[in-house]
Amino acid sequence: MARRAKPEEPTTTQPPRLGRYIVGEELGRGRMGTVYAAHDPLLGRRVALKVVERDLVEPLGHDDTGLRLQREAQVMARLAHPNVVPVFEVGATHRVVFIAMELVEGVPLSRWLEQTTRSWREVVSVYLQAGRGLAAAHDIGIVHRDFKPENVLVGRDHRARVLDFGLALPCPLHAPERAGELAAWSAPEDTGASDRVVYGTPAYMAPEQHMGLPCDVRADQFSFCVALYEGLYRERPFAGRTIFALADEVLAGHIRPAPTGARVPGWLRAILLRGMSTDPAARYGSIRELLGAIVFTASVM
Repeated sequence: MARRAKPEEPTTTQPPRLGRYIVGEELGRGRMGTVYAAHDPLLGRRVALKVVERDLVEPLGHDDTGLRLQREAQVMARLAHPNVVPVFEVGATHRVVFIAMELVEGVPLSRWLEQTTRSWREVVSVYLQAGRGLAAAHDIGIVHRDFKPENVLVGRDHRARVLDFGLALPCPLHAPERAGELAAWSAPEDTGASDRVVYGTPAYMAPEQHMGLPCDVRADQFSFCVALYEGLYRERPFAGRTIFALADEVLAGHIRPAPTGARVPGWLRAILLRGMSTDPAARYGSIRELLGAIVFTASVM
C-alpha cells in the first residue's frame, strides 16, 4: 500500500530587519542612500530608514560612507526644530549603515510645487518654513551645502521639514561659542587634502561651491534663493544645459529676466537677486535677515 505523501507545511518569509526595525517598502533613493518605510516594534511607530551600503572590508565607522551618514545623524540629532526632520537613532550592521528618522507623510517640495497652480504667497509661506529650518542649522554652526526642493518634505500638516544633511559642514566662524564642539567632527574632505573638490547639486550651488572654495552659511542662502526663485517663476534663474555652462552663468551673475506674465512682486525679486549675489559679502548677513526682509516687506506692501 502506497504511503500517502505528507502535506507540505506552509512556509513563512520573515520581513527583513535592520536592528530592531522591520523594513518595509522603498520610499526613494539617491546618491546618498536609499530610504525605506519601517516599523519600530519597540515603540510601536512607523519610521523612515535611510540606508547606505558600505564596503565590507572596511572597519565599522572608518569608510567614507559610514562617516558621512554618522555625521548626518549627528547634525540632525543636534537640531530640535519643527522645520527639520528629527533623527531617532543611527545604527550599523556589517553590510550597511542606517539612520532612523521621523516618517513624514507628505511629498518633496518639488512635487508639492507641481501638484497644482500656487500663488506666490503660498510658495513663499512654505519656503519661509524651510528657511527657518536652515537658520536653525546655522545657529548651531552647520552649513547644509545641498539645499534644494528635493531635500525639503511638505507634510500633510502643511509643515515643511528640511532633511538630508549628508554634505553638511561645521562653520565655527558663524557659531564661535561652539568652535570646540564643531571641530570634533569634520568631514574627510575638510582636511585640506582635497581642495577645489566640488560638493553639492550644481543647479543650486553658490559661486564659491562651483569653484571648490570654502563656503559658509551664505552659500546656503544662495541655494535657498535659487530654489525659491524656481518655485515662484517655474524656471531656474541661471541658464546652461551643461554643468560647465551653468557654472559660467552663475560665476558671471547672469540671472534670467523674469518670464512674461509672472505675478511675482518686484520687491520680492529684488530680495532674491541680492541673496544670489556672486560676492558672498553682498548677500544678506544671515538667512534670518533675508527671511525677515521678505516677511516685513510683504506685510507693508
